[in-house]
Amino acid sequence: MACRKGSVLRRLLPVGLLASGCGDPSWTDWMVLDGSAVIDSGTSTVVSPSGGGDDGGDRGDVRDALRDAGGADASDGDDGGDASGDASDADTPDADAALPSFDVGATPDAEPTVDVGNPADAGSPVDVRFDVPLDRGTPVDVGFDVPLDRGNPVDSGFDVPVDRGSPVDVGVDVPVDRGSPVDVPRDEGSTGLPPSDLVAYTGSFAARTGRFTATLTVRGERRSVVLVVPTNAGTSPPLLMVFHGTNGDGAVAMTESNAQALANSMGVVVAAPSSRWRPVGDFDHATEETYWETAPNADIDNNQDLVLVRAIMVEAQRAYGVDPTRIYAMGHSNGAFFAQFVAVLLRDRIAAFSENSGGLVRCARTTSCTFEGDGTTCAALRAQSGYCACAGAELPVAVPTSGRMPPGLLTHGTRDPLVSVYYTCTLADLMTARGHTQVTQLFNGEGHGVPSNWAQLLWPFFASRRLGDR
Repeated sequence: MACRKGSVLRRLLPVGLLASGCGDPSWTDWMVLDGSAVIDSGTSTVVSPSGGGDDGGDRGDVRDALRDAGGADASDGDDGGDASGDASDADTPDADAALPSFDVGATPDAEPTVDVGNPADAGSPVDVRFDVPLDRGTPVDVGFDVPLDRGNPVDSGFDVPVDRGSPVDVGVDVPVDRGSPVDVPRDEGSTGLPPSDLVAYTGSFAARTGRFTATLTVRGERRSVVLVVPTNAGTSPPLLMVFHGTNGDGAVAMTESNAQALANSMGVVVAAPSSRWRPVGDFDHATEETYWETAPNADIDNNQDLVLVRAIMVEAQRAYGVDPTRIYAMGHSNGAFFAQFVAVLLRDRIAAFSENSGGLVRCARTTSCTFEGDGTTCAALRAQSGYCACAGAELPVAVPTSGRMPPGLLTHGTRDPLVSVYYTCTLADLMTARGHTQVTQLFNGEGHGVPSNWAQLLWPFFASRRLGDR
């Protein structure tokens, strides 16, 4: 069967391998990337990835066979439908334990700590008028069973549906009283911190640890975010945002990246939001699908997906005290284009980014270039027959010609049939030519997929960089 966007094809894999979409040979082992190296596109060396890359990636069915060996979520129990489980929860004392910085030990007689302005709710299962300790004994902390929201049409391919509700959804939304849309004052002097962001949103991230799903409302629409907050996050942890590909969701991104294991081992807060159904196509989509909005809407106040990203960063700082100088973005395929889009347009807030199977498109559409090749560097690929030579507008967003662009780790399979490796080489070439730091890793002979331990392999690159690095 020919592989194409929108195709639905599943196959079973051995335990420990991850596949998405159309068939591709299992990937071999990756080596951990050197976080301090800077390799331009002409000298990059190849590293073969491990277990689970697969042609088709996110196109039409990124979820194939993610749960072939039992399928149930082994996470902390709150997010019953999340697909990845928590391979690392066994290493932590208690996946639902409170963060050290959160005081949940007060009694009902304590002074109010959060004024939600809703006295009618005083008798509800969650008493929001007092600082009442959270009930850690049940997934939703309300004392009774709250059915999961199983309305996401994308989840039809899963054995276990994804919980799209709020982590403490008791049937009504009780927004946190922030006084203004967001009240997160920061010193904007010579500290190197990003500027304060007064992005407007409602909803909040729960003051708890483990894996769960939260809901933020931006520009009038409720948006789902899968979160992992490890027990070892400390008082100022880094934040990693993971973006899924076309027709995926946050649970898929968390699973295919193995970011939950990274969170628990390294004390990283991870946020994996879900994109929206888009009724029209763009440079990367011929028709309507579920994907991230990029070009031509580069307005950070009116592009709802960019507003969501801003809200995630601000809310994670409010709820978990994440370090604003250590916020990172990574994504695969359409999520790769979006991670790059976020890194450029919010470059005063993103420390570094990584894209896999994306790049910079200067052709009319992503499908306009179908080049596949073999080699260890972009220079080697450029010498091969069929290498493209597009010179149109830079999509999803132009590489800055001056000023800062966050350092980028660019990865791609040389035999990707859906998004040509040509696009990642184009991005690498322009970043280098315009004075920006990039590390390129080409996976010789591999297709449109990611390794099962993707987040751990990228982390050394991220961990060595903070906001302000170029």
